[in-house]
Amino acid sequence: MPMRDLFCNECGLSYDIPHLVAERLLGVEYLHRIENRYEQMRKYYDCTCVEWQGVFTEDLKPFGGYDDTTSVTIPIGNSQLGADTKTLHKGAIGVDLPTWFNVQDNKHIMIVAQDPLRNNKYYGECYDAVISSPFGLHSLEHRQNARGGKMMDLLVKRLVANGYGIYLTDANKFFIYDHKITDEFSGAHIDEYAEIMRQEIEIVKPTVIVCLGRSAERMCKKMGLWNILALPHLSGTARGAIVRKFPRLEEIGATAENIAEEYAREIIRKIQ
Repeated sequence: MPMRDLFCNECGLSYDIPHLVAERLLGVEYLHRIENRYEQMRKYYDCTCVEWQGVFTEDLKPFGGYDDTTSVTIPIGNSQLGADTKTLHKGAIGVDLPTWFNVQDNKHIMIVAQDPLRNNKYYGECYDAVISSPFGLHSLEHRQNARGGKMMDLLVKRLVANGYGIYLTDANKFFIYDHKITDEFSGAHIDEYAEIMRQEIEIVKPTVIVCLGRSAERMCKKMGLWNILALPHLSGTARGAIVRKFPRLEEIGATAENIAEEYAREIIRKIQ
C-alpha cells in the first residue's frame, strides 16, 4: 500500500490526537482548523511545494505569503499552555502536529523528537503558531531532502514494511523564538508536557518509545519515562554521534539508507 494511504490513516488516533492538540496546546476553539489541517496534510501528502500553493485556504495558509513552505499558521487560543506562550510576547512559535503511519491492530512504535524548531529570521513577527509535523514528513520535498526528513522517511518506511505502526511526536510541545526561551519555557512547563505525553502514550499504547537526541531523552526521563530506547538525533549535524553509536557505518558508509537500516534494526531488536 502506498505511504500516502498509511499517513495519518483512519483509526482511533484520527479523533483523539486532534482533540488532544486542541485541548492542551492550541485551544478548543481551533479544533476545526486542526482537523482540517490533518485532512490537508493527508490529501496533499505527495504534492510538491508548488502544488501546495493552490491548496491553502484563508484559514490555513503560510505566514506572510511565503510560497516556499507547506507550513500554515493557526492562532493560539485559550489553552493554559497557549495563554502562557502569549505572555512571553515572542514570535516564531512552532507547533508540530503529531503524525502516524499504519496504526492499526499491530505493534506501535512511538518516536519522540526534540522540538518544533522555527527560524526567528522568517517567523519572528508571527505570533500565531506555525504548524508543521515532526521531521516535516507531511511534505514531499522535505522527505526527499537529505538535510531534512529523508533519514526519518526511510526509517518509517522500513518499520512500516515490517508491519509496525509508527507515531511521531515532539518532547517539547512548543518552540518559542530561540532555544534559550524554548528551554526555559519547557523547563517551567515540564509537568504539563509530561501529562500530555502520558495521554499520548495512553492513546497510542506503544510497544516501545524511541527518543531521538539528548534533549528528547532528557525530557522523557524528567517525565519519568525510563524504559526508552535513546538514539542520536536523526539529522546531518548528528552524523558523528550516529557513527559512534553504530560503528558498522564506518565500513559500509553513513548514507541515509544505511543509517535508516541500522536504526530500524536496533528498534526492532528492542521490540523483540
